[in-house]
Amino acid sequence: MQLDAGVSSSGGTADESAVNKYDRFLKWLLDNGAHFPLLELREYESDVRGVHAKEALAGDQVVVEIPLRCLITVEMGKESDVGKAVLASNLPLDAPKHIFLMLFMLTDRRNPSSFFKPYYDILPSSLSNMPIFWTDEELAYLKGSHLLTQIEERKRAIEADYAAIADVAPSLPSICSVEEFKWARMCVCSRNFGLEVNRIRTAALVPYADMLNHQRPRETKWTFDNARQAFTITTLQPIAPGAQVYDSYGQKCNHRFLLNYGFAVENNREADNFCPNEVGLWQERARKGERERGTMG
Repeated sequence: MQLDAGVSSSGGTADESAVNKYDRFLKWLLDNGAHFPLLELREYESDVRGVHAKEALAGDQVVVEIPLRCLITVEMGKESDVGKAVLASNLPLDAPKHIFLMLFMLTDRRNPSSFFKPYYDILPSSLSNMPIFWTDEELAYLKGSHLLTQIEERKRAIEADYAAIADVAPSLPSICSVEEFKWARMCVCSRNFGLEVNRIRTAALVPYADMLNHQRPRETKWTFDNARQAFTITTLQPIAPGAQVYDSYGQKCNHRFLLNYGFAVENNREADNFCPNEVGLWQERARKGERERGTMG
């Protein structure tokens, strides 16, 4: 499966290398039983890509099937040496499921013969779109926003998790630096899927499925199909040939999109015209009333 012509070749060796890593990734998936014959990847610029329909897609059609063996699950992280130390210590971590996914990925990607190497190779090397990695100059654009507080809280929580895990698993600093730990946290935060796999509630990194961009209202749905033993994406409506195929990351306000995914939606409104960014006046009045009652009491 070759990448679409949307991948530029004008840059020579660097661009050819980028195309080759995607070809290796797609071949790895196909060799291990994945199916997505009606879809193709398009890269718009470096590390910016999407999934498009190669031909017209019908509604209620399974268009992606990724077998279980290609998924990275929470349970795999728990089985790692550092994961076992974390479990034994019962640490109060900020996002435990994310942590176990991170621990597996950070440990396993150091192995040049890892089964998942083709997947690791196509992950972004930097996440400069994520606010926790922004410069002071970039953060200045958020002056007056509560998001600045949330960004600082996220940074402190990740750093605290790193220090706590390093205390119970001294090998952690040899596996990753705190900056690599932050990178992994945001990779997992923006890419993981909450699933039920063989009656076990878990979370997973799902190669290829995590390349679908966000749009509302949703036009696809996903699940883990126990009969197929695979993660599947199914269309909810017909999709035109050449059109981008989207996932929905859920109904969220823009501060959550920006903090967790590194983007904001310009017109963030639902089909019924509800805007998740807005705080209703009645809510503000209710909170004000509660404060006043608290003062009077």
